[in-house]
Amino acid sequence: MRPGLISEVRLDRLRHVRPAAGLGWVVTEATEAVSLLDHDLQLVRRVSLPFAVPRLDVSATSQFIAIADSHELVVLDSAGDIRWRRPRSHLRAGTADTETSFHIDADGILWIRMATTRELLALDAGTGIEIDRATLVGPDAAWFVHRPTDASTGLGLLHPDPSPSALISLDNSRIVLRPLRGFDLADFSPAGSRYLTMSIDGFLSVRELATETVLVERHLDDLPGLPYRIRYADWYFEYPALFLTDEIILVKISSRDYSEDDSHLLLSARSLRYRSQIDYPTPRWPGSIVSAERSGRWLTHYHEESTLRLWQIADTSPPPAGPQARPTPLDDEPTPGQLTLF
Repeated sequence: MRPGLISEVRLDRLRHVRPAAGLGWVVTEATEAVSLLDHDLQLVRRVSLPFAVPRLDVSATSQFIAIADSHELVVLDSAGDIRWRRPRSHLRAGTADTETSFHIDADGILWIRMATTRELLALDAGTGIEIDRATLVGPDAAWFVHRPTDASTGLGLLHPDPSPSALISLDNSRIVLRPLRGFDLADFSPAGSRYLTMSIDGFLSVRELATETVLVERHLDDLPGLPYRIRYADWYFEYPALFLTDEIILVKISSRDYSEDDSHLLLSARSLRYRSQIDYPTPRWPGSIVSAERSGRWLTHYHEESTLRLWQIADTSPPPAGPQARPTPLDDEPTPGQLTLF
């Protein structure tokens, strides 16, 4: 399947690309600046950083930008003016917390995972005032997953530690953690009713969020309809897998021996059936994938090019129903009484 290219932008030696709730994406560059990009990959603003270090992380929304290095955390408004800054020691962080995970959600809550103290903090992003903190045991490695439909946010903790991933939110200014079963948390469906997990040994699963019931779970080698060149070779999933729509999942697979180029595959979110391979109309491999808030879209970036590209699933509407109607490459096999997905 050949996707449609919506837009592309070249930046100065981009480092990190992160989804930005309610905005689009935030990108850190080698020029000691961050770029804020909207949902159509148009530049909204470039903001100079208050410090310059080779390793830092960033999170943003349409209102705030949070930046951290090994010494302090700084929050700026969308114009680039500093709202507040705080040394890590004032967060009661351990001395080893040099790469603390953090995320600003759509409600302006700054979530911080403190690795050494095993805590989760919730701060008001606009003022820096601490709202609550809760004990959160588990491995050091953690990441946040935006859920587009409400104020809850996903928190992923590296499997196979017994501490599961969780859905986090605030209730009357108190942190609420709801454990989520499954492997490593990867993404939520656009409607917010399902979530996707994946494991380093090649398993994908889709679960119902309300009940955590497994809707489908398969290993990479057992995906229905998978081409032979993938099924009988040594491939693995790269993190993260994404919901493109409520019905389509996008995964990146790589060859362990580097004998073949990486591939981006489209899978049915109902059955994990192989539906198509992405055929990008670009001369070079597009690289890693990043989620988009708008359904049917995703971002790719290749570090050697420093180019971001925004893609859209092409029109795959099937022809009118009739005795000669044939499914398109993205149509799943409908069950009796079920409409085709597109």
